[in-house]
Order: sequence, then structure tokens, then C-alpha cells
Amino acid sequence: MLQLTPAAVREIARLQSKQPNPIYCRLGVHPGTCADWTFELNFDPQQATGDRLFEFDQVQLVVADTALEYVSDVQIDYSEDLMGGAFRFDHPRAIATCQCGLAFTLAPLSPNPTPPPEYTSHDPIN
Repeated sequence: MLQLTPAAVREIARLQSKQPNPIYCRLGVHPGTCADWTFELNFDPQQATGDRLFEFDQVQLVVADTALEYVSDVQIDYSEDLMGGAFRFDHPRAIATCQCGLAFTLAPLSPNPTPPPEYTSHDPIN
């Protein structure tokens, strides 16, 4: 099951409060450069047909149905250190990651996984 830690919820809500209109936080995946996939979080002004909605306190997170297989079981955290703050993605099905820590390869849930939708970038969450 997809999870946001309390720290991730607080940070997304903080960033979202700076946006001009109430919007969704979108979790997606797109092809990675040094491994198969990369996670991406961004804001989206609307929920699309085929999106799944997950609610975490004041944060509404949307995921395209076709991306669910790639993000199920992910835990998203937010932490700060001397280098600044960042979202951290813990995926228990990741069988490989690259040194940057942003790209990953998954063990498939099904023998013929559905590719995620063509990704349209919105405003990334920094």
C-alpha cells in the first residue's frame, strides 16, 4: 500500500499552500537514465480520468491507474540534513538502484506489466 510519512505530508502541504489554487499532488514514474524508472512528484491542477486518489490528512495524492503497479508499496518520506531537504522513496520491490538514488529497477508483479502512461511533466516539487 502506498504510504506518506507524517513528515512527507507536512512538506507537501507546506509546498501546496504556496500554490495559487487548491491542487493535487501527483506521483508518477517515467523512464530513468541510469535504471529503468524514476519517481516524480509534482502538482497537478486536476484529477484525470483513470487516476486513483489517495488521501493523507490534508494532502490528496493522485496516481494514474497504469502507474499503480510501479508505485504500490512505496513509502515516501521527507527529511532534512546539512545538504537540504528532500523526498525519499522507499520501494520494497526495487531490485536495483543507481548511485544517484533516484532511479530504480523493479521486480515485476505480473509477467507482462502494463507500461506506465506517457508522462506529462507539471511543476515539480522541489
